[in-house]
Amino acid sequence: MQVLSFLDYNLFSMKRITIITYLLLLCGLASGQIITPGFISCTACPTTYSEVYLCTGWRQPTGGTSDYFNICAAGTTVGVPDNYFGYQTAADSAYTGLFTYAQGALYDYKEYIGTSIAPLVVGYTYTMSISVSLSDSSSIATDGLGVFFSTYQLDSPSLYSTLMVTPQVDYSSYGIITDKNNWVTLSKTFVADSAYTNIVVGGFKPTGIMLIDTLSNACNDVIGCYSYYYIGHIGVPDSTKDTTLVSTPVTTVITDTTKHVFPSGFTPNGDSHNDIFRIIASPGCQFNEYTLSIFNRFGQLVFYSENPASGWDGTFNTVPQEIGAYYYMAKIKVNGIESLLKGDITLVR
Repeated sequence: MQVLSFLDYNLFSMKRITIITYLLLLCGLASGQIITPGFISCTACPTTYSEVYLCTGWRQPTGGTSDYFNICAAGTTVGVPDNYFGYQTAADSAYTGLFTYAQGALYDYKEYIGTSIAPLVVGYTYTMSISVSLSDSSSIATDGLGVFFSTYQLDSPSLYSTLMVTPQVDYSSYGIITDKNNWVTLSKTFVADSAYTNIVVGGFKPTGIMLIDTLSNACNDVIGCYSYYYIGHIGVPDSTKDTTLVSTPVTTVITDTTKHVFPSGFTPNGDSHNDIFRIIASPGCQFNEYTLSIFNRFGQLVFYSENPASGWDGTFNTVPQEIGAYYYMAKIKVNGIESLLKGDITLVR
């Protein structure tokens, strides 16, 4: 019996995989989708910012400190669905996040995430899709998201601004992505002109040509006005990845909330007029469930209540809070239907 050497075996395996791949393409059975590691699997639960490297297979290709969020870190700044940048659920209970624009001290600052993929077949058409959601804390929204493919692992740890490369997949035609409640799927097709083995995802438009929408005047004191996007999925996640660190996904039903609203601001100055920030509900409405959380610009919880009749008086531990912008999030349930209300409020005295 002939025994194959280690080298012969590997060459045989590579040829076999190549032949199978081309047969699938010829028969029309290949999906044309790009397989990525997904975000479920992690080597350890994240505990703070800039820990994308804990998400199996992913890395930070530049000096930008992109982030990893997982339900295993619930209750922290990098948890799911609540975290420092806002609130967002995910079917896989994990996602990443990155800046596409940050004005002020870190002007033109950008972040990216990257991973390795199986070699693409030259001349074949692929579909590349990602899902994104603008974070609640963002006061700016932009365009310019895209995916850059390469045959090498991009590594620029000293770069903190725009990657000056041309992404093969450019989602600029989708315009400015402003949705903070839902995941927005961006999808494009392209023909592989090389056997690409790596991808980088992020914003590839320099600030000078980027489309920018100013959503509010509430800007962070440290980095100014910014746009921060959650990245929910990239390509097709590899279903074989280990998910032992992930709990059962959290699902929130988002419905029309026009009948239950919150004011955009309040004036807790003791004049008995607009002193309390609370929900303005439909007459006769009976809440099956209700929670209201209010955070300051540093992500600190300054008010929490499970009583819709109760509201925030502008204090934290009896100390009046400073004038400025805050973020609220309310989860309500009426007649068995769950809804989520969230937004910015302004405290004025």
